[in-house]
Amino acid sequence: MLNLGFQEILVILFVALIFLGPNMLPEIASGLGKAIREVRKVAADIKSEIALDDAIRKPLQELREATMLPPEELKRRDEAQDAKRRAERAEQERKAREEAERRRAEREAQKARDEELAAKQRAEREEQERKAREEAERKVREEAERRRVESEERKRRDEERAAKKRAEREEQERKARDEAEKRRTEREAQKRRDDEVAAKKRAEREEQERKASEEAGKRQAERGEQKRRDEELAAKKRAEREEQKRRDEELAAKKRTEKEEQERKAGEEAGKRQAEGEGQKQRHEELAAKKRTEQEEQERKAREQAEEKRGASEASVPAASVAAAPAPGGGAVVSGVTMVMNPPPDANRPPLTPEPELLSLTPEPVSEPPPTPAARRPPPVPASSMRSAPSASHLPPPRSGQGDAKLPRLSPPPLPRKKG
Repeated sequence: MLNLGFQEILVILFVALIFLGPNMLPEIASGLGKAIREVRKVAADIKSEIALDDAIRKPLQELREATMLPPEELKRRDEAQDAKRRAERAEQERKAREEAERRRAEREAQKARDEELAAKQRAEREEQERKAREEAERKVREEAERRRVESEERKRRDEERAAKKRAEREEQERKARDEAEKRRTEREAQKRRDDEVAAKKRAEREEQERKASEEAGKRQAERGEQKRRDEELAAKKRAEREEQKRRDEELAAKKRTEKEEQERKAGEEAGKRQAEGEGQKQRHEELAAKKRTEQEEQERKAREQAEEKRGASEASVPAASVAAAPAPGGGAVVSGVTMVMNPPPDANRPPLTPEPELLSLTPEPVSEPPPTPAARRPPPVPASSMRSAPSASHLPPPRSGQGDAKLPRLSPPPLPRKKG
């Protein structure tokens, strides 16, 4: 406490008691204690924050220097930091020794002051005892002078009482000496315990410093190992990304090649199917035109034969038969002209049968490859370039007894499918 002794503290308290009074002194002492505690708390918080900032800033600075500086500079800085830490530890040990020496000197000074105070108190006590003895002797002499006439028995009792008091005083002095000796022994024991505690704290502090240095070396080694592992992992990930990128590019090139090949094959297949459909359609049209021409020629010959027969029948019929009469063929005769509505089948008319070429021109189904997503559809055929397929009305009627199985099944070529 600012190197104040017991007497100085008593003087300060006495002055404060005089000026402030006994009522205000406890409140002021309490407020002063609270203020001292607050100041100590703020100082401790500031010290902890400064230590925390240093503890955070220093690893970050070391990491930045480790990533930017060359190894020789890092090694030189590490050696300089080690030398600085050793110097700091030596300075701390020197300060600790000086502090211990100062505390020991203070304890010795305090011990000397306590001994002086005890000697002073002992001297004051002896002076008081001497004055008390002198006063007692003076009273005894006065009492003896005053009561000289009293009996020897009372004098003897007084002497015994005085002897007893002397014995008590001697006993009190002996007890006081024993008490002083006991206090001195306790102070020496306390001093010895304080020395032992100081030595123990010094050893603990040295042990903590050793552990802190070992922990710092261990953390530095761990940071180096972690940095090496991070670099290896980053290089491995970089190589994996490059390999994955190369594989993706090869796969994309392979898919593009396959897609182009599929599109080319699909285009060739579509062109081939379109060419086959057009050739088949052209053959069907030529065959239908030929059959139409033959049918028209047969109908023309049939009409000529019918006209010849009509002319012959008109010449044989008399002119008087003008009235209508039923004709033998189921028709009606009007004004000498016989109109045949449903002529009977003529035996001279040849039957119309499809030629073997028409029956053999049935288109075969063309197998289409399954569509692929990458296959390109052929362009649609414009309507202006497409000719209508022959219908069933332009074909010759089938012969009796022949079913639809012998008719040619003409189907138009498959139209290209539109995308979507």
